[in-house]
Amino acid sequence: MLHRDSSAERFFRFQSAPCLEIDFDGAILCANPAFCLVAGRSEDELQAAGLTALFAPDARAEVSAALARGAARDVLTFDLPLVRPEGELRWLEWRGVTFPEHRLFRIVAHDVTALWRAEAEARERERFLGTLLANFPGMVYRCRNDAAWTMEFVSAGCIDLLGYTPDELVGDGATSVSDLVHPQDSERVWSGVQAAVEAHASYRLQYRLFKKSGEERWLEEHGRGVFDASGELVALEGFATDVTMRVRAQQEVEEKLRVIAEQNEQIKHLSLPIIEVWDGVITLPVVGVLDDQRAERIMQGLLDTVVRTQSQHVIIDLTAVEEVDAAVAEHIVRILRAVQLLGAEGALSGMQPKVAQALVTLSADLGGARTWPDLRAALRASMRVPARATVARR
Repeated sequence: MLHRDSSAERFFRFQSAPCLEIDFDGAILCANPAFCLVAGRSEDELQAAGLTALFAPDARAEVSAALARGAARDVLTFDLPLVRPEGELRWLEWRGVTFPEHRLFRIVAHDVTALWRAEAEARERERFLGTLLANFPGMVYRCRNDAAWTMEFVSAGCIDLLGYTPDELVGDGATSVSDLVHPQDSERVWSGVQAAVEAHASYRLQYRLFKKSGEERWLEEHGRGVFDASGELVALEGFATDVTMRVRAQQEVEEKLRVIAEQNEQIKHLSLPIIEVWDGVITLPVVGVLDDQRAERIMQGLLDTVVRTQSQHVIIDLTAVEEVDAAVAEHIVRILRAVQLLGAEGALSGMQPKVAQALVTLSADLGGARTWPDLRAALRASMRVPARATVARR
């Protein structure tokens, strides 16, 4: 053992850093209390075990190699964790001075376990973030709030999304993302982002963009401004994803709904065949079920036509109506009364026997409206064409 005077011995013993002396073979000659605390063993236990026994089996060869290197040099240095008796790892930076004449090392072991764990956690977070971004269906970005949307960071998702690599998009002089936005959408995108930044709120935008190949795609972008402690805008951060299939599917649905709406409108007109057969004479053939909604539509259309054409005769043809119930009878009566209130004469034609019987049974008040066996007779009467004249023309 290297001779130390009493003051040096006290300094060694009361040094706050873990210290020990070992020989070239790794035998522990002495250890201060700080090292015993880190190692979880008494000095006697350390001397009995030796240095290499403090490490995991797969690290012991590396320790022996470090001792061999140190014996040939002035210093000893290596970074390895020792294993405490309960199995906990303590990461230490081993730094020693070589005394060749005494064949020993004086070592100070700096405990960097907390730093190592922090670095390990940081590496794990970085690994997790890298995995997350690599599998994210889109592009995560950080950019400046300038006209070019100068990118400071983009994830690898930009390759699939835009057709550009991160190196082609990041930094001054790189491809400007703003130049990729469809000209018809660029002003809306800029205004949307600026409004959100002004309000310190997040933004959500949907717009068209051209990939490197020239293909037009729809993107949905979510993001918000990043501000420093003084409230100054530092950057914009967010993500963008391709929603082309969703937008096109939505457009197809909207187009189908538009066609359906047009067809419904056409059906409505077909179900309301008001015909102006002569000056002042209009007919309305009733076909199909006459419910409340349809009756209201027939009345409104009929009254509008009476006013517009100044018609004096309105013929409601019931040829296609085989049966009526109380509700249908009420609808017919209401239509006739409304026509009469406008000063026109209402008439019914083509009434089937069952319909006539039902109206009598229901005591329906037709308000004096005339009835005709068929539409031809009703038209002849309304146009005041004598039957003989009609026969003569044949």
